Amino acid sequence: MIRRRAFLQWIAPAALAQTRPAASLVYAGAFPGQVLVIDEATDRIVGHIKLHTGIPRGLQLSYDKKRIYAFTTGSGIEVIDLATRQVTNHFTLHEGNRIVRPRGSFTPDPQDKILYTIMNSAVKQIDRFEIEKPRFAIVDLEQKKVTRSVELPADEPRLGFGGSLRVSPDGKYLYHFADNVLIFDTADFKIVEKIELSKPLFPGMATVGFGLRDDPAEDRDSVTGIFNSTDPVVRRQVFGLASFDLNKRTFDFTPIGPAATAGVMGLQLTPDKKTGYSVIFQGDHGNRRVEFWVFDMTTRKVVRRVEFDGPINFRSSLSGDGRRIYIYGSAPAYEIYDAATLRPVKTVTVDADLTTNFLVLPART
Repeated sequence: MIRRRAFLQWIAPAALAQTRPAASLVYAGAFPGQVLVIDEATDRIVGHIKLHTGIPRGLQLSYDKKRIYAFTTGSGIEVIDLATRQVTNHFTLHEGNRIVRPRGSFTPDPQDKILYTIMNSAVKQIDRFEIEKPRFAIVDLEQKKVTRSVELPADEPRLGFGGSLRVSPDGKYLYHFADNVLIFDTADFKIVEKIELSKPLFPGMATVGFGLRDDPAEDRDSVTGIFNSTDPVVRRQVFGLASFDLNKRTFDFTPIGPAATAGVMGLQLTPDKKTGYSVIFQGDHGNRRVEFWVFDMTTRKVVRRVEFDGPINFRSSLSGDGRRIYIYGSAPAYEIYDAATLRPVKTVTVDADLTTNFLVLPART
């Protein structure tokens, strides 16, 4: 006869292994040319994905969320299959003596066949470089090259200096979020609509700017971000949340209140989209103050603010379950903060300097 305690001790580990949900995985680019795979349950590296075109500078999730696009130094693009954790495609955008440099972010089309970006190009001659005008570029992932490029509108001089790109779910429109929202027809790259956020959207409101990032928890039909605005009369800073429906081409915002902020990181949403987290900078240099801000996304209000010792240069990401916040930079380590208390939990050391954003994705079984 097997005693009850002994039976439970024997069966419990197997039962827990079957019922415990799979933890998320953190994908992070690192020196010299790899993507680390970190298990959130143990905070240990469980995989190294070797790249072929250089040091990764950015990671982006594919439209179908089955692949990662890694962008490397030397204008390299690599496609990583999440199921196998293998590079299935890689190439560089340079062609002969033409040197291509992406000017802004990349964004995939809904079929994950092409990438849109804004690029700078220079042709290397014997005695000089001939600098070409910045252009929209379509990168064909199968042909492994830029298959089409179009000059940027002459009346939009700030286009491509920062900002984020998104494609509508039907693939017909390309959105550029910056000082204004510009909507282009992907067939001819003509502007079909311009939402001038510099114009007052409500009394006393002007100069709205998105703090937008790729968030795996957000659906593809909309984007939600943080904005700052300046009162045109007394120049008072106004802080709030904004969302944009990519299908309807509609924009709504909620002002939260005055905020003399020196910088805002992108908004991170919990899986249920009820809570948002961001990092806010106030003051400059030696007087800089760094704070976590927690938002109730239902009421669109700030429900908590906590100051913390942020490094000089860093990024932040939310864990897959929304319970932890990662603070990391270009060092071989990252810090973990408890999202409920906003206090540090521990520091995790990795085996290489980190070079990209974190992509936190569900583990594939």
